Amino acid sequence: MTAAAVLLAGAPALGQGSDEKAVCLAMHEEAQVARQEGRFRAARGALLACARSSCPSLLRADCASWLDALVREIPSVVISAESGRGDEADVRVLIDGQVVAEALDGKEIEVDPGKHVFRFELPPHAPIERTLLIRERERGRPVSVFFGERQAAAPPVSARSTSETAPEGARPVPLAVYVLGGSALAAAGLFAGVGAAGMAERGSLQASCAPFCGEAQVQSVRTRFLIADLALAAGAGAAVSAGLLFWLRPAVPSVPRREADRPAAAPVAVVPVARGALVQLRGAL
Repeated sequence: MTAAAVLLAGAPALGQGSDEKAVCLAMHEEAQVARQEGRFRAARGALLACARSSCPSLLRADCASWLDALVREIPSVVISAESGRGDEADVRVLIDGQVVAEALDGKEIEVDPGKHVFRFELPPHAPIERTLLIRERERGRPVSVFFGERQAAAPPVSARSTSETAPEGARPVPLAVYVLGGSALAAAGLFAGVGAAGMAERGSLQASCAPFCGEAQVQSVRTRFLIADLALAAGAGAAVSAGLLFWLRPAVPSVPRREADRPAAAPVAVVPVARGALVQLRGAL
């Protein structure tokens, strides 16, 4: 309770003015309790009452300040409804059993924050109920309902014909992917083996003759390291190429089932003619 409320509580009641002050004080307290309990709409009504010009100035200042902050926190929903006929406006809306709209007009409906049961009625359709969690400061949340059963839209003719005549084929892995992958593994093995041998030989030279080792001995170590570097570069290139070929491999069209299952025509046909029969051979030469 603010200092203004305390002063008013201790003031003597004198006629009509005292009654008005008592109402303002009660609304001042009710607004605070309702705000803490999440009853934003009730709190706004109490704040409007204690912000009237007939209330003491200290109370009016409190209530006006709280009212400005509360207006920004009250959530709201925008309800729309459809049926097989299209948009519906004659929908009765109830929230937690209380009627909030007899028809839809596209405007916002303010709701206290928290969990609420929404009920939508449009005779002769069965009522629809939905439980929604409304959050503070959530303004204009769209809520839509559909009365009746939605009919599944048939796929376009072009899409049906495409799916029947040209089914999606598999994506086989090209042989080059396996070849490049094996090459990358072989290059990695060569890099590891030759590199390890070079490191061992360099360590041996450092222990035996460094820094007076012969050119031939040093050149042998350099050659091993060069081979290891080339193997590493070749392996990396092969691995990248294999990956690109794998991910970019094309799809191979498969033969439609109805064409594959169709029985083949007989290779020989006998056609009767006036003086005997004519034998026809079918097939491609």
